[in-house]
Amino acid sequence: MKCTYGTVVEVPRGWVARRGRRPRGARRNATTHNGAKADLAAQGAKVIDARVIDDGDLITGGGITAGLEVSLWLVEWFLGAKTTQRAEVVLEYERRGTVWRA
Repeated sequence: MKCTYGTVVEVPRGWVARRGRRPRGARRNATTHNGAKADLAAQGAKVIDARVIDDGDLITGGGITAGLEVSLWLVEWFLGAKTTQRAEVVLEYERRGTVWRA
């Protein structure tokens, strides 16, 4: 799905949101489902133990509710905390933990 601010892509082992570019070969901070963290590290990522990682131009999420967690982080990033709180009420879902930021 393309949008004005970048591209959001769903991948089999997490959600990725790109907001720009970074030099090739740069080791990226990322997370994914616990069962895939070793694979992610083997591909060169610096795996951080958190539900959502915001590495500047790359956002990753891990766990069964990663889609909700990353989506709410993007709502907060684009629309602010008040809108995010309203979205949590509508969804009947509360985010857990904090977003790890580079």
